[in-house]
Amino acid sequence: MDTTEVRRTEESVRAWEAQRTDADGSLSFSGGDIFSYPEKVRWQAHHARCDPAPGAGAYDIPAAKIRSWEQLLDWTAHLMDKSWLPHTDWDDCLRGVHQGGGRLVLAVEAGAPIS
Repeated sequence: MDTTEVRRTEESVRAWEAQRTDADGSLSFSGGDIFSYPEKVRWQAHHARCDPAPGAGAYDIPAAKIRSWEQLLDWTAHLMDKSWLPHTDWDDCLRGVHQGGGRLVLAVEAGAPIS
């Protein structure tokens, strides 16, 4: 997950909310305004050789540390302490794991056929 994108999204959310905050401090917006709400930053699963932005500021979770339900739960609890987590699609990733979504990467040995 690209931390630079998260910072941009956080700024965009603050600006979006500032434009829609009334004098009394309450947030009010129309149904159409929802379509202009900044999109969440997407988590990506890949190995280092396929990194789309090598050297970029990223928050990495090594695959070896998230191979079981217990580890996934532990990482989720860890991430919940991060103020930026709501600006990412971690919730969608969890739904994908639970529902067998296609955003997962499986480790294979070099040269092994992928089936």
